[in-house]
Amino acid sequence: MATIVENLGKELEELDREYATGFAGQSRLTRDLDALDGIIARSSSVLERIDQIPAAARGAELVRLRETAVENLGLYSKERAAIVRAQEVGPTFEAFSTEATSANLVFARYARHFAGKDRGTRDLALLGELVDELKQIDKRMSALVDESKVTDFEHDRKVVTDSLARYQSEIGLVENAQKSGTPEQRASILASLANAQFAVYQAHFAGEPRISRRPALLMRIVSSLKKAHERMVGYRDGGLDLDFNTRNIGIVEERLKIYEGELVEIRKVRQATAMPDIMGELGGAANKLFDEYRSAFADKPRTQVDLEKLGVICDKLAEIRRQMSEMSWAEDNEMNAKNLDVVTEQLVMFEGEYEAVVAVQAQAKNAAAWGSGSKSPST
Repeated sequence: MATIVENLGKELEELDREYATGFAGQSRLTRDLDALDGIIARSSSVLERIDQIPAAARGAELVRLRETAVENLGLYSKERAAIVRAQEVGPTFEAFSTEATSANLVFARYARHFAGKDRGTRDLALLGELVDELKQIDKRMSALVDESKVTDFEHDRKVVTDSLARYQSEIGLVENAQKSGTPEQRASILASLANAQFAVYQAHFAGEPRISRRPALLMRIVSSLKKAHERMVGYRDGGLDLDFNTRNIGIVEERLKIYEGELVEIRKVRQATAMPDIMGELGGAANKLFDEYRSAFADKPRTQVDLEKLGVICDKLAEIRRQMSEMSWAEDNEMNAKNLDVVTEQLVMFEGEYEAVVAVQAQAKNAAAWGSGSKSPST
């Protein structure tokens, strides 16, 4: 006989399937609000029944179900508001919403890689890429604002333009930070920057099928390493006699030879492959990341999961999304369009989970610090 927890869990799963089938990735202009209202009402009913059970008697599984119910109900309610607004504004809403989502994903990536981080260790080429993405988003948003004359859009566009200006000014600050300090400190910074590029290669290329890899990303890695190598050599030839800098010059030269050879092979494979086949490979790469996320993060306590690994998954899925999006501009393909919607939805969820994990782990760290006997500040 099924328990109450099992029955409630099945209801939530069924509601999630109904939502995924009828609303996720679908045009908001054609969605049936009555059907969504039914899903919202039934989700509210599940939550009410859980809340009728005393908190002390719920147990871990019921607590998890309640969290899921609250999260899903929030998602469904937010989607309802978006559908109402989309049907009021018309087709331009969806186009603008797509750009707003892209902008939010750029903001999330910037927050993970730059906000509050030591500027001396940041990836300038990545920052430049984020700036270029925002420039293109701003350009498309501006065209939609001019076309629709919808004042609500102007606010979102201003968020993009303000962020773009901030990111552009950050480039100069990062450059200055990486050129400051003693010669020994600058050489150490170059070592860290080179190691960071090695890590990007390891995450995105090592052991991965060449057909689904973005050549421009590997070109970015190669370019960053060449700039680091040039400065390392400049320090050496300028009289800086440091064993670690001399060793690093050799290491970077070895990696550059490998990476440039790999770039040639990736280009060969992709040039010999039809675009629809590359699109299919990208879908497979995305599914692999979905499986990796489920294995490492689904139903796991946020205090115990690997935040760095989640960030890598977000970055790798962002790469897949970027390629799908670029190919959608070049060729109209129904499979790729559907995959792009799914990947976008999942990436938004993963980035949101990253933020939630950061908050929970920071809270747990602070609680542990107070519990260890730390005193509160005087007032």
